[in-house]
Amino acid sequence: MDDFHNIGLMDKNKLLEIFDYLNERLKENQLQLDITIYGGSIMTMVYDNRPATKDIDCVFSETNYKLLENILNLTKFTFNLSDGWINEEIKEPLKYILKEDKETYKVYSNLKILKPEAQQLLAMKILAARPEPAKDFVDAYILCRELDIKTKDKLRDIISNYIPLKFLGERQINFIKYLGEDLGYDWK
Repeated sequence: MDDFHNIGLMDKNKLLEIFDYLNERLKENQLQLDITIYGGSIMTMVYDNRPATKDIDCVFSETNYKLLENILNLTKFTFNLSDGWINEEIKEPLKYILKEDKETYKVYSNLKILKPEAQQLLAMKILAARPEPAKDFVDAYILCRELDIKTKDKLRDIISNYIPLKFLGERQINFIKYLGEDLGYDWK
């Protein structure tokens, strides 16, 4: 096996294999599950802007968590995934979101994968505004292009739909300024 798979990174194909596998294990256990994915896994699967992601940022619907934990452990072993391959830390920043606009990404027999709409994802990337090696800047750039955002006011309107503007500090304001520059606009 090549080094790519040995370090637990998941490309689009591997992510889809994992979700297929999860669905089969859910089916065997007569369990239905909704999972909402965020971050790198969306950018890898939906926007094709990343070759791979190290984890799946997600939130699970209410379910038999003990049974789900067993299924996730089986999945980790089967695909040689690293610890933390499922990352539910996204729950913390979600506390700051005013509303969630989710859409269905993929439906299996026993698994439904949801994702936030692009505007919500962009607002979350702006809020995070983490420095490299985090990919927030590249992701925000791609989402601005995808959503045809050409003005700071339009971006501000989108952000304010999802995040109270009082949570934007110096880091986020600089992030927006540099994002505008990279997009070719003066967003001072």
